[in-house]
Parts: sequence; C-alpha cells; structure tokens
Amino acid sequence: MDLSTIDLFSGFDPDSLEFLSTITRERTYHKGNILFYTGETPKSLLILVKGSVEVYKHDAEGNEIPIGTFYPQELIAEMALFESIPYPATARCLSDATLLEIDFDAFTQHLFTHPRLLLPIIHSLTRKIKQLEGVVRYTLIDDAPRRLARFLIDHEHLLHRLTQRNIAQRIKLTPESTSRIIRTFKEKGWVEVRQKKLYLLEPEALKAFSG
Repeated sequence: MDLSTIDLFSGFDPDSLEFLSTITRERTYHKGNILFYTGETPKSLLILVKGSVEVYKHDAEGNEIPIGTFYPQELIAEMALFESIPYPATARCLSDATLLEIDFDAFTQHLFTHPRLLLPIIHSLTRKIKQLEGVVRYTLIDDAPRRLARFLIDHEHLLHRLTQRNIAQRIKLTPESTSRIIRTFKEKGWVEVRQKKLYLLEPEALKAFSG
C-alpha cells in the first residue's frame, strides 16, 4: 500500500515514508474477526484503513459493554503500547477490514532520527481528547432528546458512518432510548432512516429544539 495515501502520514517526507514501509505490513480481516483480546500484550501500532472495528469489555455477568467504534484513518488502542500495559478491552471487526500493523519496537527506536513519526500519534491523541470532551459536554445535558438532537447537529457529517447503537454509545444513552427518541424525531419530520442510516431533514428544527 502507498502510505502517502493515509491521512495520518500526509506531508511526510520520502525518507520517513520509506522507513515506515519497511516496518509496516497490511492485513485483512473478515467481519467478526478478533483483532486482540483483553489482557493481550500489544506489539504493533494498528491503523484502520478500511471497515469498522468495535472495542468492548465484559461485565461481571459476561455481557458485552461497548467502549467505542473505530473508522478508517484512525489508530486503534495506541495508548496500551505507550503505557506498556495489556490491552484493556477486546477489539472485533464489525465489517471486513484492512489494517496496517507497524512494528512498535522499530517505530520507537527511530523516533529521534524520524521525529515526524510522532505526528500521527499526536494527531490521534488530540482527536480522542476532543471526543472525550464531547462526551462530557453531551452528558451534561440532562434531557435525553435534547442531548441526542445536539449530537445529531454537531455530527451530521459522520452520520452515514454511525449506527443507532454507535450514537447511543457516544452520548451515554441506552439503544432503546435512542431508538425511541429517533422515532419521535421521525414523526416530527426532522429525520429519516434509510438503509439503517440516519439523515437530517430539518437540522434547524433540531438545533432550535436542542437549545
């Protein structure tokens, strides 16, 4: 794969791209395949190129608790590598997926000679901090319908990627509550659902409702 086509590596000089290509391998997975299990030792930086990946844990009763969903051009669970800890959750492909696996030991050994290698890490961590800030901001909205309306307005550009379950995870609502509120929004003519994806018909009405 041409690494220059990966957003995280955009602007890299030829030498950095050449070095990365020597420590990177491309792998494909099928829907349902496990990338890693809770407690496994991470060895590679994982960059999702195609598909989607869900990270989840199990509660005391063995039920799956979704943690988050990753989409193309995102690093997956890189903090476990930098903290030198086992993976704190399990990752499963929600669709057929293509990933880049970068040898982490080789990566860290060359940070001083290839300092630009840190840029995708910084970019990824910054994006995840912003996502966390968003979660905190939405959960401060006590009224669930208003919370969902605000999320839909702020993330209209991402809705084609998100399932209702993904949306529920991000704003800390149950899937049942999210489905019920979306049904109400549909009845008002504010949104529609096509092929399990959500589309906004009246964003201004949603914005006014969310306050």
